[in-house]
Amino acid sequence: MKRSDDEQAALIERIRQQQDELKRRLDEEQINLRELARRLWAQQESEKARLSRELHDGVGQLLTGLTRRLQGIADTDPQFQELHDIAEMALADVRQLSRMMSPTILDDLGLKPALKWLCRNLFAAEDMNYACDITLKSDIPKERAILVFRIAQEALVNALKHSQADTITLNLGQHHQVIRLDIIDNGVGFDSENVERGIGMSSMLDRASAFDAELTIQARPQQGTHITLTVAL
Repeated sequence: MKRSDDEQAALIERIRQQQDELKRRLDEEQINLRELARRLWAQQESEKARLSRELHDGVGQLLTGLTRRLQGIADTDPQFQELHDIAEMALADVRQLSRMMSPTILDDLGLKPALKWLCRNLFAAEDMNYACDITLKSDIPKERAILVFRIAQEALVNALKHSQADTITLNLGQHHQVIRLDIIDNGVGFDSENVERGIGMSSMLDRASAFDAELTIQARPQQGTHITLTVAL
């Protein structure tokens, strides 16, 4: 009986050790996957910066030259004024796309000015109320700053396009080594428990997961949407 008990205890110990080893390997694999995801996001940001420069220096310069030529022609032949105006709109769209793809203000001035700029850029010309309240106590590491900016950008653009809201609020605060982003709108909302994930929502969730951040989306039909991102620094 004693031997049987010892054998059973040894078997239980081996199983426990195997479980511990399996858990260790799973934890390592999770860390490796997150590191890979972070590298992919960094590569994506680098590619966006390259495309932004090409748009600005290539297409933007060509459109600038075109608008000047068309303006000169339109001064003598008013029939070309409409073509000039279309070229001006195309130039403005290219510049806007270039800035949104790679906002240099984020690198130059930091997260707070970049988010203020984002809100003004998206909502200043819209018929809605918006607020951008940001309180940060320290500098934010670049990777975390990009994470917060991109999720804010995606959430605000989605709200502008789909929510039909007349009030949108962005709040960003810091408590010790944790920052929290809240984006709230009073729009039509949706059923967050049953909605099929689109590209934008999946992108936000995947990006947050890569940085071990917590992203929650609370929404109900006709009750608006509340997106919260919590990031450890």
